[in-house]
Amino acid sequence: MSVVNKIFAVFLCIAACNAAMAGDCTNPEYARAHTFECKKFDFTGTTTLAIGGAVAAAGGVAAAIASMGHGGGGSTPDAQPYAAPTARTYYVGTDIDSATLSAVQQRYEYTKNTIAYDEINLAYSIARGFTGKNSTIAVIDSGNDTWHGQTVAKIAGGPIAPDATIKTYKVTDASMNFIPYSEIGAVIRTTDANIFNNSWNINMAASAITTRTQIENITTPEFISDIANTAKTRDAIFVFAAGNNGWAQSGAMSALPRVVNETRGHVVNVVAFDTETNQLADFSNACGVTKEYCITAPGTNISVGIIPASGTSFAAPIVSAAIATIRQAFPYMTATQITELLFTTARDLGNPGVDDIYGHGMLDLESATRPVGAPVIAITETQTVPMRAARIPGTMAHNIKNADVKLAYFDKFGRAFNTNIDDNIKIQNPGRGFSVLRDKNNNHMNIGNIEMGFMSSDFLAAYGFIGTDNRTSMTYMAINDSFNIGNAQIHPRAQFGIMRPRPSDDSIIADFSNIYTTTLSVDAYVHDFHFGISAPDMITNGYMKMHVATARANTGEILFTNYNVPMRSRPSIEYSLGYKFITAAFVDNPYGSDEFYVIAKSKLRF
Repeated sequence: MSVVNKIFAVFLCIAACNAAMAGDCTNPEYARAHTFECKKFDFTGTTTLAIGGAVAAAGGVAAAIASMGHGGGGSTPDAQPYAAPTARTYYVGTDIDSATLSAVQQRYEYTKNTIAYDEINLAYSIARGFTGKNSTIAVIDSGNDTWHGQTVAKIAGGPIAPDATIKTYKVTDASMNFIPYSEIGAVIRTTDANIFNNSWNINMAASAITTRTQIENITTPEFISDIANTAKTRDAIFVFAAGNNGWAQSGAMSALPRVVNETRGHVVNVVAFDTETNQLADFSNACGVTKEYCITAPGTNISVGIIPASGTSFAAPIVSAAIATIRQAFPYMTATQITELLFTTARDLGNPGVDDIYGHGMLDLESATRPVGAPVIAITETQTVPMRAARIPGTMAHNIKNADVKLAYFDKFGRAFNTNIDDNIKIQNPGRGFSVLRDKNNNHMNIGNIEMGFMSSDFLAAYGFIGTDNRTSMTYMAINDSFNIGNAQIHPRAQFGIMRPRPSDDSIIADFSNIYTTTLSVDAYVHDFHFGISAPDMITNGYMKMHVATARANTGEILFTNYNVPMRSRPSIEYSLGYKFITAAFVDNPYGSDEFYVIAKSKLRF
């Protein structure tokens, strides 16, 4: 036994008792007499072995400090509280069709653990293309030459994050005892990983750890500093298995965020869920005082080899792999954001809200890889607006669609998601009846048949994130004529206008060029009747400038693309029929719904 391990064993004995206690492997005297039962350290996994048709529980490989014996630092922690079965609910991600989902679920690697993978909705993150690429998971374990180390590494590199880089580090000696903490700290300090899977824990309740000095005395100050510094300088996340004592409290290493400020937001504690009983596994420690940064993952009968594995040891790498998928999907997220995302999107189990047994609940990769909260659209690098359907004229909608404008929106975590801009636009018809009522609301002068003036126009009024000022001044020149054909008086008119709409302050429209319009009409008057046909407000030239957020860089910078959207348009055709001061009209809109209106327009004299 190393000096560190001897000191640790003595520490546990002094803290827990003054005399040998039957079954207490933390007592050196008892441990020496029961060497097979009481290996000094034990990883937090157990495995189920089928022996001649009977089922027997076998202790996992020896090396860390969590699943066997009683805790030091005071009285034995309470037994795990009864966890009532939890009803399962599913959210069906609308972006994934059933055929794609089914194809993922039928893959061989998936079918080996269908129940566990369905529990965390893994098929959705795979179908969305998130495979852990560019993430490195350091498996701090007993090495690939042991069953425990191999199994943990295979789960971390399994179908959850198959493209993640898995680096295994052996932290046990030939006798399966921990190597000195200084050497483990050196591994953490020197590896390039930013996710650390720790399927081990210290055989003491997290609730017994109330100061940094305590955890440093159990390990070493340098070891704790190595974890704290790596968390901050490398923005690393440490995943700890809660332990397999069946306690109401997790193991002591899970207490890190409570006493080491630098690790807050950088540690996830993992308890094991039994997929057969739909409750916390009977061997698993509960979250206890770690509930605010504790999550649940499947931890029974995980099949990655010949022997199915059960234990919090094997729930932990499921969470580590999930973190790798999030880091690939959203590389600009910080460790604190990632852990908060996992907790926010976990499926609630047990009592409503965060509880002492399940913490935040079941890891859910469907919820974690879709938007969370009310979506927003970036107008500038610092300004966002709520994402609501924009109401715009059909002309603008048609031209935006033809320009193939890409759009990204952002959730409460600032994650960028792509959307089809067409799905976020509602066409708003110009409302020709109201325009006709206002068409004399202008200032003009006539020189013979030529009319010049300016008027207020709203035919390009738009609202929402593609918004404009709802009134724009148009300067125009019109050529009017009048002649008779029999009893009919004919009035042709051609109007040419120039205007420059202004975008609203919360619009992705950056600017407009001059917009040139043409209106052609012919009206015929026969006694008290009048007939007309016109093509109002044709845009003959001009373009709209759009400054659109399209993605987020790995550094977190919002990326914008500038679009020049041509504004030329086909005209609508308006047919009207009137008698005296009453007019009925039908408008054939090429880009929106057709319109029909009836108006009565006259002057009252007193």
